[in-house]
Amino acid sequence: MFIANRVALSDHGTKVPACTVKALSRQVLCSDNSVQNKREGKMKTRKAVSRTQVVVTVVVILILLVSGLYYYFVTLSTTQNTTSAQTTPTSTGVSGPVPTLVIQRNAPTSDMDPRSTSSIDVVQNVYETLTYILPNGTVIPGLATSWTHNSDYTEWQYTLRQGVKFHDGTPFNSTAVVFSVKNIVKWGGGDAPDVWGNLIDVKATGPYTVNFTMSSPTNLPFVTSSAYSAFIFSPNILKYSGVENDTLALHTWFVSFHDDGSGPYTINSTASSLEKGQIELDAFPSYWRGWNPGQYTRVIYKFISNVNTAVQLAQAGQLDVIGLSGQFQYVPQLLSSGLKVRIGPSFAAIWLLFNTLHQYLNNSLVRKALLTAIDYNQVVNQAYFGYGHPFGGIINPGKPFYDANAPRYGPAPNITLAKQLLKQAGYPGGLNVTWTITYSTGSPFLGTVAQILQTNWKPLGVTLNIQGMSFGQLAKKAGYFNPQTGTTFQPGPLSYAKSSQAQDILLLNWVGATADPWLVPNELFAIQTVNGQQVIIYNWSYYTNSTFTNILNQARVDEALNPAKAAAEFKQLNQMFYDAAPGVGLFAEDQVWVLSPHVQGYVPNPFYGFDYIFVYQLRYSP
Repeated sequence: MFIANRVALSDHGTKVPACTVKALSRQVLCSDNSVQNKREGKMKTRKAVSRTQVVVTVVVILILLVSGLYYYFVTLSTTQNTTSAQTTPTSTGVSGPVPTLVIQRNAPTSDMDPRSTSSIDVVQNVYETLTYILPNGTVIPGLATSWTHNSDYTEWQYTLRQGVKFHDGTPFNSTAVVFSVKNIVKWGGGDAPDVWGNLIDVKATGPYTVNFTMSSPTNLPFVTSSAYSAFIFSPNILKYSGVENDTLALHTWFVSFHDDGSGPYTINSTASSLEKGQIELDAFPSYWRGWNPGQYTRVIYKFISNVNTAVQLAQAGQLDVIGLSGQFQYVPQLLSSGLKVRIGPSFAAIWLLFNTLHQYLNNSLVRKALLTAIDYNQVVNQAYFGYGHPFGGIINPGKPFYDANAPRYGPAPNITLAKQLLKQAGYPGGLNVTWTITYSTGSPFLGTVAQILQTNWKPLGVTLNIQGMSFGQLAKKAGYFNPQTGTTFQPGPLSYAKSSQAQDILLLNWVGATADPWLVPNELFAIQTVNGQQVIIYNWSYYTNSTFTNILNQARVDEALNPAKAAAEFKQLNQMFYDAAPGVGLFAEDQVWVLSPHVQGYVPNPFYGFDYIFVYQLRYSP
């Protein structure tokens, strides 16, 4: 006769053998084939058994039987109560209910294409990069474990991590890196034209080694840590997706909420859709970093554009993470409700871009007059509730080579000087013009910025119409659109900028894919390709000063080879930018998140997007 007496976990959560008590011999037989005896040596069977011994034996058996039945029904009840709750991936050995993390996203999106997406907050949890930047700026291993370079930083060899799997089950190796980088460049979307602009070749030199050849000195670990344009995906993706080509057809597959990365989460294409108003991520059980108790294994992004609605849902416990999109008047209310408000640094900034090819705006004196009339303190305090910092120059505060003494406009408006500049430009009576200023509805506070500019510029004879639109529509209006393929975020002809359909003035909430100080000014104000004078990418001021571009590109080279020279070159660029006035950084923004008191583990990292949250780092605390 055997009585079950199983033990699943010790007090410390350590697995111990499941054992059974053999009543008559008093041996404990365990699943690891060991035998535990109640006494030293083996028990001997007696031929004669007293009546007392029989009674004792029966009592012991009954006690064990009752204990076993009690344990069975308690276990059954517990199992029935928890089978509907989500558990961590089976490969972790961690059991028990794990709550779903619900995150507000302020704009709907289906752009899950890792090669060009603007939805980094979602996609960075699904794909990974070769390197990763810590909040203090240190570059550490990601999918690559180490890297070396030659003396002039043009040849780099990466050693790759072994034992990593993609979501389709195929192994990560050098073939995947070569395929991903070449396909990103081939696709040409997102930041690929400039992030990989000086790539000559990438090739596998072994199953887990890759060589990059660059046309000029490059701090490649910064590039390979890019928040996008450096994500690695499976080389098996065409077979896995069933599409016929690796460009537009693959893009269509991605935007239908499919993925094939190596990151901790996969996109649940069944539960995700624009119609459902959400994106669901599920834990990838075979993730190479493993899973620990308390990590969220199911994440839902809810599309909620109205901040007031998001605040109410957070207070009701239905949202765990919300971003206030600049509407920080809710902060005291949220704190009083017991929610956590976390403020962190960000490399994002609000940029004002003029169409330098339009009438009137093609005159630098006119542009300088407009920038002189802006009340920069009012912009940051009224539109962003003071969670930002006006700055000068082309580099965000906190980045390498930022110059706090760079020439700048403001911070107070000077209408008298602005009118004098207009008089020098040939408009002594003011401009008497009507322009349209556009902004992305994904950053609704930019509408408030536009209203402030509307008031600031009225004394100069400017009537300003305000138009909000989605970021995709914004790109199309700016001309970053390929009419042949019908896709946005593709280079378009510069001639479009002179048409009546092009934007006049643009407000842009912008952050580069890498923390390289060269990147943002290159995207916003430089000629980005060899024949870039005729191409629209992200330079939506259409500023095509070849001298500015050449110095900027040289500064990028000198960042690695001669930092002192690079600092001097960026100083020169700051002055050129101030004098030409194709646009201005209105302010560098802080990042503000509202978190449920149960969410732990958030660490601000300005090197990624707008300080987007890496969900894998978060933990649930009861």
